[in-house]
Amino acid sequence: MIGIVTALPEESVAVSRMLGDPVPFPVGGDRNIYVQAGFACGPVVATSLVSMGNSSAANACAHLVRSFPEVRAVLMCGIALGVPRPGDPERDVRLGDIVVGSGGVVHYSHRRVTDAGSTRRGDPLPASPLLLRAVNELRSAALRGTEPWRPRLEELPSSRYRRPPASRECQVFYGRIGSGDELLRSAARRDELAGADDLVAIEMEGAGAALSLALDGRECLVVRGVSDYGDATKSDVWRYAAALAAAAYVRALLEALPGTNSEVPHRSGAAPSPAAVTLQDLVVVMEGVSSLLSPQDRDHVLHLLGSPISGRVSRDSRTRMALLSLAMVCAEYRDGLERLVAVLEGMEGAGSVPVRALAAAVARYRPP
Repeated sequence: MIGIVTALPEESVAVSRMLGDPVPFPVGGDRNIYVQAGFACGPVVATSLVSMGNSSAANACAHLVRSFPEVRAVLMCGIALGVPRPGDPERDVRLGDIVVGSGGVVHYSHRRVTDAGSTRRGDPLPASPLLLRAVNELRSAALRGTEPWRPRLEELPSSRYRRPPASRECQVFYGRIGSGDELLRSAARRDELAGADDLVAIEMEGAGAALSLALDGRECLVVRGVSDYGDATKSDVWRYAAALAAAAYVRALLEALPGTNSEVPHRSGAAPSPAAVTLQDLVVVMEGVSSLLSPQDRDHVLHLLGSPISGRVSRDSRTRMALLSLAMVCAEYRDGLERLVAVLEGMEGAGSVPVRALAAAVARYRPP
């Protein structure tokens, strides 16, 4: 399972557009708001922060892996300031470009301060090995002349996301990304930080996310679109296009993970087709329905479903195994999954968000 975390509404909207109609997925006891989509690499769950900053990102990631223990790696996706190097065309990051933290995240605010000055503490937080495999697939594809993320730049959530006029096409840069708690509007400070650790971009959430996930045994990769240069010219002109660029790359990265076919052609400007939902995806959504969480409630659901379904479902005390059996048996009948949704609507009400999420997932279920 892969997680995606964004910090700003414009980032969240861009990610949702690229996930192709994700399903709302509320989790009891968790204040994060989640959406979920199915991919060949497995379920993908996304959430957005309440506020900007590394502390907020750390908190959101802690809740995410608690509510979804299957999550192995998380993508921090959004916007950042890029570090321009006009004298070095190979490393000259420009507005609207994509930066990938393949070299890890540098927590530049974590420092040791003495009378002699200050030095950064600790090594860069490493990038996810799992996700770097997909990054390498995309880099190899680019060398062959294929960039599957590029056509998705035309899939605009609204006209606000249209790319402003630029001197060249969007490019991707790889390296270290700096993360701290400074909202930079100083070219001098930007260049000081970038020069000390050879940074391609600087942002405010990656370190919190990466550290929180590492402490839980998970992995992290930061992908950003360049919205400004962190200097006195900082503005919001590129925010939306930059957010979309990062989300487009993330979509291509998910498709490059094992089990996917990143070479499937896609018509530029066409809406992505909703991802098919598997039985495992259905089980994950079913775990959000309160009427399915206890053995007693499940027995009541089975009674309402009636035979032959009720007699074939395993009465396992383990919720995940019981729900998998329920989903498998229902899926064997032409309208079995629809009957399950109807029963749950009768128990929880047609307005129940978890039940509506299950109904949406059932509509996208495709038998293996």
